[in-house]
Amino acid sequence: YIVHPVLVALSLSEYTDDERIITAALLHDVLEDCPDVSLTHLQEEFGQHIAQLVDEVSLVKEEEYATWKEKKMAYLEKIKTASPDALIIVAIDKMSNLQAYFSALREKNENVISHFRGTPDDYRWYYTEIGNILKSALGEHQVVKDYFEISELCKKENPQ
Repeated sequence: YIVHPVLVALSLSEYTDDERIITAALLHDVLEDCPDVSLTHLQEEFGQHIAQLVDEVSLVKEEEYATWKEKKMAYLEKIKTASPDALIIVAIDKMSNLQAYFSALREKNENVISHFRGTPDDYRWYYTEIGNILKSALGEHQVVKDYFEISELCKKENPQ
């Protein structure tokens, strides 16, 4: 569990030296993955700004989603209103996730689909939508350029 958030935080440090954003990147999954951590707890421990960034990149853990796609659509809707700082965290997080997914797909194929719960076409759709949101909100920011470069490379290495 700890490797992914650390990688996201370290990668994010290439785009900003703002310690609050880097800290939020390190904590970006705790609201979804840690049942005993609440937004209030994050606010008390790390302050309003860091807690807000983590909240902006997290889905409500109590929410139930009927399908993988329904959950992803809810996430896409949420990040459409996220701050630029939160979207930089999203970009780095999704770059890491898409590399992990498509790398695992190359190595294991069918087991990957059951583990990640989405097909390669589902993930291509999802990461394309993430890219569209990033581009719309952040324009020509370097993180957007890097996101599209990695996304296209992963898609090319894993054709349909």
